[in-house]
Amino acid sequence: MNNMKYLKCFALFLFAAVTMTAWGENANEEEKYPEITFEKTTVDFGLFDKEHGDKVCWFVFTNTGDKELLILSANSTCGCTVPEYPKTAIQPGQKDSIKVSYAGSTRRVGKMKKTIALTTNCKVNSCYLYIMGEMVDELVADRIKPEEK
Repeated sequence: MNNMKYLKCFALFLFAAVTMTAWGENANEEEKYPEITFEKTTVDFGLFDKEHGDKVCWFVFTNTGDKELLILSANSTCGCTVPEYPKTAIQPGQKDSIKVSYAGSTRRVGKMKKTIALTTNCKVNSCYLYIMGEMVDELVADRIKPEEK
């Protein structure tokens, strides 16, 4: 009977040791993910007139992760803002860009801020880009800040 008790204890100990070893190996193995790092996440068009209301900008990014990056979707808050994004995988260390077109000439004058929501295969799979500015009927010299002239 004692031998059976020792055998059961040994088996339990062996099972625990094997399980802990396997668990420890998996804990040390960090899962690899892509990571998208933008040079900037906001573009401010500043003050512009309706005649020159159509704007285009690029958001440059780098895959700073360990796996290839996929941009699954890019959606804007308004039909006047259209993002174009790479449809192919971005390798670790590779740079690329997202082009955003704003059709301001069809909009009313005033301040605007538009959001572009990206869905990726990164660990944190959502990120946001912003464009902003103020469109006026026509530019008047005294409304322009010195750094915009």
